Amino acid sequence: MNPERECLRLAGRVALVTGAASGIGLAIARALTARGAHLVITDIDAPALAAAHGELAATGQRVLSLVLDIADDAAVAQAAARISVECGPVHVLFNNAGIDMSGDLATMALQDWRRAFDINVFGLVHGLRHFLPLLRLHGERAHVVNTASGMGLWVNPETGVYAATKHAVVAISEALERELAGTPVGVSVLCPGPVVTPLAQRSPHASTRLRESLAAGVSPDSVAHWALDEMVRDAFYIFTPTRQVAALERRTERVLQTIARMRDLGRFPVVR
Repeated sequence: MNPERECLRLAGRVALVTGAASGIGLAIARALTARGAHLVITDIDAPALAAAHGELAATGQRVLSLVLDIADDAAVAQAAARISVECGPVHVLFNNAGIDMSGDLATMALQDWRRAFDINVFGLVHGLRHFLPLLRLHGERAHVVNTASGMGLWVNPETGVYAATKHAVVAISEALERELAGTPVGVSVLCPGPVVTPLAQRSPHASTRLRESLAAGVSPDSVAHWALDEMVRDAFYIFTPTRQVAALERRTERVLQTIARMRDLGRFPVVR
C-alpha cells in the first residue's frame, strides 16, 4: 500500500478483465459495472462470452468483448492494439484467466504440465507485456490485479501443478509491485481460498475430495467485492476467508523455525 498514490476511481473508467465469461472473472466484471466502470472482457469461450456481454451491456455501461486465447502472445498483442483504438485509456487490469490442473505429480502428463503453465503463467506474462502499457500511457492512477490462488502460498496434495503456476503468479506480482513502486500504477495479487466456480468441476483430474473442498468454498461474487474493496485501498495481498489459511501459518512457522535453527548453529547472522 502506497500512501502517496491517489485514490483509485472506477466510475467512468475502463477496466479490462480476462477470463471474464464465468466464475471469478464474470463476478468481477459485474462488480465493476456496479461501481460505474466501462468494460473490456475477454475469454476463450465464445458462447459464454457472448452471454456475459449481453448481461453486462444491459447495465448501461460500455462493454467490448473479445474472444481471446491468452496463451497466444500475438493474439494478445492484437487485442491490446484494438483496445487502445476503440476504448481509449485503460485504468484497471484484472489478469484473471486461468485453468485448474489437479492430480498426482508423478503421473501428470507432460502436456498437462505445459498447458497449465502456458495459460496460468505465460498467459499472465502476455497480459503484462501488452495490456500493462495501456495503464501506463496516461500517467493517471491505475491498478493491476493478478489472480493467483491460496495455492500460490500453500500447497495441498493433488494440487502441485496448479500450485506451482500460482506460486509463479505470486512471485511475478511481488516483483511487479517493486518495479512499479513510485508510479501511479498499483499492483495486487488475489489469493482466494476455495471458490465455487466451474473451473475445478471441469478438470478431468480433480478428485472427489478436491471437488468437495471447492464446493464448500465462497461465492465468486463475494471474492469480487473483496477484491475491488482491497484494490481501491491499494492492498497488495488480497485474501478471502478460508480455514486453509492455517496451512500458510504452518508453512511460515516452519520457515521461521528453520531460520532460527540455522542462526543457533551460527550459519546465519543475527539481524535486529
